[in-house]
Amino acid sequence: MEAHIKALFNEQVLEKSGLFFGVKLEDLFEVGGFENFIYGYKKEGKDYILRISHASHRTYEELLSELDFVNFLANQHANVSIPILSINQHLVEKVEVNDSYFTVSSYIKANGERPNKDQFDETFFFNYGKTIGEFHRLTKVYMPDQVIIKRFSWDNDPLFINARSYLPDSDEIIYQRFKELMEHLNQIPKHTDNFGLIHTDIHMGNFFVKNKELCVFDFDDCAYMWFVSDIAIALFYYIEFSARDEKNQLSLSEFFMTHFMRGYLSENSITKQDMKTMNDFLKLRELVLYIVFNRSVDISIDNFASRYIKKHRDLIIANSQFINIDFTKYIE
Repeated sequence: MEAHIKALFNEQVLEKSGLFFGVKLEDLFEVGGFENFIYGYKKEGKDYILRISHASHRTYEELLSELDFVNFLANQHANVSIPILSINQHLVEKVEVNDSYFTVSSYIKANGERPNKDQFDETFFFNYGKTIGEFHRLTKVYMPDQVIIKRFSWDNDPLFINARSYLPDSDEIIYQRFKELMEHLNQIPKHTDNFGLIHTDIHMGNFFVKNKELCVFDFDDCAYMWFVSDIAIALFYYIEFSARDEKNQLSLSEFFMTHFMRGYLSENSITKQDMKTMNDFLKLRELVLYIVFNRSVDISIDNFASRYIKKHRDLIIANSQFINIDFTKYIE
């Protein structure tokens, strides 16, 4: 998160945010957050999440469009963390600060716990794919509420629009690779069966697992995008955080894709032509994470971000494939 946003956030903002949902300051406890401030609280014996976002990240209208989509999925019985109404009967509230504002929303806490390596078996990856496939099947019939401003398309995300400003001067070549890839992706055909409003960030930090079933949250980055991007993101983070070396990367990818795609295809179909673009979307996620770390993290003190940038900079410049696999074989 950018330093200027952290500087604006204080105890008064937190207290006002909690009061919108009938929660006192002393009953809020921090539970994490990277691009938002995330707090937990209990009310009438139930667990909830409070999310506070600065308008420079997502506007009030963008958050309303996000929650409209989440409520649609919930109404279709998809496993998502459900937003709740404030004491004013609003899904989103505002806390004004100087000439800007924070948005506040709250959710029923997802059932279960964060996934761990002991759960990474055939059933886990099947259900991972099944969950994403279900979201993609449902988004084909999603229509935003008439009073909702339609959610942005992938390339209109502020991160993408302002990417150059987040990179150091020495990374002009990285920005050029980013622009080239965006231009290439925009040549991919779009139609109802391969493009729609999707989560765009379903890595293992954005869902809980209970009895091997997933409950997904944090639709903060949801955008209109190709379905294959969600598949690529799931694979990217699993391999990036799990693989020890190239050989291990290949074996993990094979196992992941085999069972993930069985689950995905039980809910939604995807063509070979779309699967051929997997490496393009893996490269996009590699670049996006590179940009995010430069924007939101102090590289000089964050060892993980520093290692990531050092490892991936040359790979991005060389346009190296993230992994050398024929992804079309997983839908045969």
